[in-house]
Amino acid sequence: MMQVSAGIIKEADVLLASFFTGMILLFVYDLLRIMRRLISHKAWVTGAEDLLFWIGSAIALFAMLYRENSGYIRGFVIGGVLVGMLIYNLLLSAWVVKGSVFLLEKILFLVGRPLVWTARILKGPLGHLKKMLKKVLRFWKKQLKKIWKAVRIGLCKL
Repeated sequence: MMQVSAGIIKEADVLLASFFTGMILLFVYDLLRIMRRLISHKAWVTGAEDLLFWIGSAIALFAMLYRENSGYIRGFVIGGVLVGMLIYNLLLSAWVVKGSVFLLEKILFLVGRPLVWTARILKGPLGHLKKMLKKVLRFWKKQLKKIWKAVRIGLCKL
């Protein structure tokens, strides 16, 4: 039986780590895609998110390279990351994004609907309370202005 050298086993570990790093990076990007589908963004915000994602991805990739391969950039490592991203994208990405968006929209609908009903019910009494509170605050504002004016006049006479 033939023995596999320790160097080959180490390189296989590095390849496997790069493969999973690619999958994790694309999963994190899918989280951004889910957030973008639930909350609309302006173009510059999307660009800023992408920039931060790719900066973080570069840091994560170089941290993995430093930990697994003493910081050496090897072609098979970059290839492993790309293959990991490709496989995740082909097999899981669409399901993760669509399924998560579907579930989160349903949860938001189920949680949000009672809140909307409660707000509509409370709108009437709270609207009257708001009007009364405005009148009281307006009265006190006028009174405080009169007092402040008297204080200023008194201070000017000193």
